[in-house]
Amino acid sequence: MKREETECPESSVAEAVSRGDFLRTIGMGLGAAGLAGLMGGQAFAGDPEGKGKYVIVITNGGNDPNRAVFALLMAQVVADKGWGKLHVWMTLEGADLANSNKAGRIESPIFKKFGNAESIMKKLKDKGAWFGVCPPCAEYAGAVGGDKFDFVEKAAGDWLMKNIQDSWVLWM
Repeated sequence: MKREETECPESSVAEAVSRGDFLRTIGMGLGAAGLAGLMGGQAFAGDPEGKGKYVIVITNGGNDPNRAVFALLMAQVVADKGWGKLHVWMTLEGADLANSNKAGRIESPIFKKFGNAESIMKKLKDKGAWFGVCPPCAEYAGAVGGDKFDFVEKAAGDWLMKNIQDSWVLWM
């Protein structure tokens, strides 16, 4: 049975965005920012300079280096484009990234040419990114004392909940 395509005359969005494009945009985790960018609209409502606040939540580390490094690369896009304030918060296995003994060994076979997690994090730090880690997750990952990067702050769930209120959020 062939499915018919229907048009929505009330909306030019239906003509400009396919269902697949829409779902990919939402799936990117960028939500309204990604959707607005896809539709050609302003992604940073209320900010005349076009800068926003981004919170990148990383839940993977050595357990899935592709996802861990991809999340850092998405953070790097924000930093390189100068889109606004960048916060990277690590939790669960993502706390591996806060461990100075582990991050250098987290390398993605897919994104190898961009460097390991440690080198990307240091580039982000140099561009003004803030890094935080869930305290119990940091303990579990061994990111404590001298084994935690000094530029990574312990920040609990209350930090996350407060800061995602007014941010573009990417959860990886």
